[in-house]
Amino acid sequence: MKARMIAATLAVAATAATTALLAPAGASASPVLIAGTAGELDRYLDAPRTNEAAMNVGGVNPEFSTDPVELGKLLNEARSEGIAPKRYAALLHQYWLTTATSKANLDLNKWDPQLGLAANVGNLQNTFAYYERLQREHADFLWTGQGGMAGPSFGAGIMDVDMGRALFGVTQVRDAVAAIVTTLNDAAAPATAKLNENLKAVLNVAQVITAEDIEHFQVQVIGMSKHIFADLIPQHEAFLAGGLDAIEEYHAAGLIDDHALNAWRDLATGEADKVVEGNKELLWREQNQTIADQWDTARNYKGSVGRALTYLSTVAADPAIPGLVPPREYQPLTITAADFNVDNVAWRMQTPLPAFNWSDREARWKYIMDEMLPTYRALKEQNPQLWMATLNKPMDQQFVQQRALVRLPQMLGSMARTTVPYAG
Repeated sequence: MKARMIAATLAVAATAATTALLAPAGASASPVLIAGTAGELDRYLDAPRTNEAAMNVGGVNPEFSTDPVELGKLLNEARSEGIAPKRYAALLHQYWLTTATSKANLDLNKWDPQLGLAANVGNLQNTFAYYERLQREHADFLWTGQGGMAGPSFGAGIMDVDMGRALFGVTQVRDAVAAIVTTLNDAAAPATAKLNENLKAVLNVAQVITAEDIEHFQVQVIGMSKHIFADLIPQHEAFLAGGLDAIEEYHAAGLIDDHALNAWRDLATGEADKVVEGNKELLWREQNQTIADQWDTARNYKGSVGRALTYLSTVAADPAIPGLVPPREYQPLTITAADFNVDNVAWRMQTPLPAFNWSDREARWKYIMDEMLPTYRALKEQNPQLWMATLNKPMDQQFVQQRALVRLPQMLGSMARTTVPYAG
């Protein structure tokens, strides 16, 4: 470091002296700081990742450059000087992130979850399209394939939620809904005490929820999508460019833990079973490290409001992996006479509502392990033509096909299959 600082100082001094010699008489000469010198690199060393959760515009630190060429030069300089990876961790992360966004047609300077849905539809589509592209080009990248195939259903779901936001922005509609729900609550008051917490939340907030609440929920989900990309995809880019050596540097910088490191070691073997285990570990990181706290925050927003919104998103969920059972069919909610304080009557009904909330991490992980991952693997291995056709479908078309109105017949069929009354 000391040698680099001396060299940089001499370079600046030489430039200043040359400028002074060539300057007209009476003109003052200013020193010139050459890009890529110690002063430029120093602001990236020991820098915090202030936007690590990706909830705001820009990369891991909004003050950083978003040009991978510029960042690459600084990164090589840090390496050549033997600087410890932990000191340039934020620079390393930003470099691989910008490498990924440049390939995915994403502009970090225009990727701001806080701007809401309209400003981010293209970002959502480009994100999932790049996931699918990585899977098509790299057979072992199962995590990206599964995420890209399931992603449009969540993206389209945010768009459907936006319809609700627009409706609740109309005072007359909001007041009418509140009046209806109040009447229902009054009529069902003795029964609601025994309903599960998700249904209680829906009943509790339906008369008070606002357009602003729905918009806040959209921002949280859009932010989670960006966070997943910013955490996992740079690792993929590093592995593609530098193999395990690049992943080891990532680990040495403290950007990934031992579990992720071992996941990439498994993928590097190319052995089928280990490739599956490695991808499963990356999937665990996504759900239980990267966005787990953000889902908790979304669920806990304003008491019952967040739980109601996250549960309603679970009710409507129908991840677009061919053959995948939606949450409502995977674990349907069953109600009994006792739930409605009806004595001496033995009946129960399986409803077309899920018995869990997607935002609850344990329930979400169980569904992913029980249904989503096995279904995706079976599709890829047993029906490769349908698998590839699904990955190749234009992303805007995938979004349209996942809109609620388009899926209505499919959803009604699912609900009909799931609703089962039992008597006696």
